Amino acid sequence: MDKFWEAAGTKLADRWAAVSGPALVIQVVQGRLDLVLGDEKTEAVPGSSIHLPARLPHTVRATEPSVMLLTMLPATEPSGSGAPSTA
Repeated sequence: MDKFWEAAGTKLADRWAAVSGPALVIQVVQGRLDLVLGDEKTEAVPGSSIHLPARLPHTVRATEPSVMLLTMLPATEPSGSGAPSTA
């Protein structure tokens, strides 16, 4: 988990989650963020949690001083059957 502080107007560079990269969760602690997730635009406010699937192109811009938490989720291994494996 990473914590970011962003000044108003700060734009995190356009991102393309790496092909083998993890899914992400963005949690807004303070401020407001404009997000472009693929082709969808949305705004995130304190208390918002946004799930980004792996490999989703995205842009995050702070519209006011903001604090967000970024959690990288572990990659899941395809099980083939969709059923949980037992050891």
